Amino acid sequence: MQKSRLKLAYSSMRQRAAVVCSAALAWSVFATTTYAAPPTYRVEPVGLNATGLSGYDMNESLTIVGRSLNAQQVGRAFVAVRGEEPTLLPTPAEWQSSDAYAISSNGIIVGAVSVQSIASIGSRAAAWYPTKKGYVFALLTPYPGDTFSTASAVNSHGDIVGGSGGLGLGMYSRSVRFTANGAQLLPQISLPADVNEHRVVLAWNQLLDLDDMSLTTIPLPPGNWQGFVGTDLSNSGNFCGYVLGFSGCSNFPLRYRPTVGWEFVGGCATTTSAQSINDTGDVSAYVQYGGIWMSFVGETNIEPNLLLASSEIGWSVTSLGTVTNGRVILAGARFAGSTTTQLVRMIPVMPEDLTGDGAVGADDLALLLAAWGEFGGPADLNGDELVNAADLGLLLAAWTG
Repeated sequence: MQKSRLKLAYSSMRQRAAVVCSAALAWSVFATTTYAAPPTYRVEPVGLNATGLSGYDMNESLTIVGRSLNAQQVGRAFVAVRGEEPTLLPTPAEWQSSDAYAISSNGIIVGAVSVQSIASIGSRAAAWYPTKKGYVFALLTPYPGDTFSTASAVNSHGDIVGGSGGLGLGMYSRSVRFTANGAQLLPQISLPADVNEHRVVLAWNQLLDLDDMSLTTIPLPPGNWQGFVGTDLSNSGNFCGYVLGFSGCSNFPLRYRPTVGWEFVGGCATTTSAQSINDTGDVSAYVQYGGIWMSFVGETNIEPNLLLASSEIGWSVTSLGTVTNGRVILAGARFAGSTTTQLVRMIPVMPEDLTGDGAVGADDLALLLAAWGEFGGPADLNGDELVNAADLGLLLAAWTG
């Protein structure tokens, strides 16, 4: 009899799990094809007393990489895992400085090192590979005959792209993919800006598929333009950057979505760009010395301080960077009375985000199911003192994937 009851209970649990998973999948598909209103945000400083940090990239695990500038104005590459203090990446002693420009979903970091105090001067392409004990440094081989190089982007497959040649001052004469056998020339394109999980490289308004080396050029929007400078490419094929005019206030921040086409996401300026884009199409953008804003799909552009929750009074957002699929934003901010800019994560305020990672997905669903039937607690989303189907409905309605 006891075994029969156990079998019945187990069967009931399996049926409930199957129903929940089916519902979650349905809502996941729905959530990726609709656009929620912009969330409000809380500010999460990176590190307790971290100063001198410039964040260059953040992956979906909310791990940040960039440059840490010390009192001697020497830059060193750092990594900041959420919930931990930022740490410097290991660099052999012969290199005085290092920069970390990009991080993949599985933690591969790429950038540059130099014998100068800042790695963008006299740069050599470098990578850091995650291990159980930290990171292992690797110097990447430039194209034969070249001295200087840089690695600008990486995906979880280990495809590393960047530039080789030139003077090592941020300008490189060759576009390359760095491999274990040396740098492979990519003669079809200008300097790569990004490479996504489908092994597609973005360079200006061109997309190079590394699987078959086919090249697609996206025609520019109507107008009198010199070209387009790409900055970021999402896994869904969205990309962003800025279109080049000819003089004065002639450049415009721009995004491209395959299902929609080109979209202007701001007015003209001499120096302006959309700098990061997610799978939905949300972008962060700026005008140099003139302002910063978020352009959420389906919404008017909004200044980031207007997105902060009332609990975050005192914070002033000064810069924007990477925006993730969960709409977490990498930013710089100052607190009232301070002259120091801190590196922060702007985290969407969502009760359904039980893990606090800025997204509502399978991990949050798992926590809710683990609390099923409990009285109250974080998973009691509707506040009726019981975790049940009503809370599950709220979580699925907020699903971001």
